[in-house]
Amino acid sequence: MVCLHIRNTEANVIKRLYPIAFIFLLAAPLLLAQDSQSNNSQPANIGGDWQISWQARNGSQQATMQIQQDGSKLSGTFQDESGSSSVTGSIAGNNVSFSVQIQGRPMTLAFTGTIDGDKMSGTFSASGRRWQSWGTRRWTGESYLEGRSATG
Repeated sequence: MVCLHIRNTEANVIKRLYPIAFIFLLAAPLLLAQDSQSNNSQPANIGGDWQISWQARNGSQQATMQIQQDGSKLSGTFQDESGSSSVTGSIAGNNVSFSVQIQGRPMTLAFTGTIDGDKMSGTFSASGRRWQSWGTRRWTGESYLEGRSATG
């Protein structure tokens, strides 16, 4: 008789746990999805120095950028062989877009791409013409501009 009573008690406990386990299984994916969405709403931190490269008609080109970030707004400078130009843009999650008005020339470079840690990559257009690929990495040492002669 005692053995039968223990089995009934175990069965009752298991029956009571089924609805709790069922609710947990339904709620867990919703909680995890909400948490991952909240992480994506925060823009990546890309403030700092970057070295950017792209393929142009006259070969591979490089420049350095100093980016300041205020929330989702970007500003800074773009330094290449022809001088320094201003950078403006925005960031949403891991997506970035910025433009560079080339100093002294009627040319705007428009960049869009994604951020992956200390690297960014994507496409750009020069004054609305022809999309090209580009890539960056955080600047960790000597700029390609340093130690280079004026003739290249």
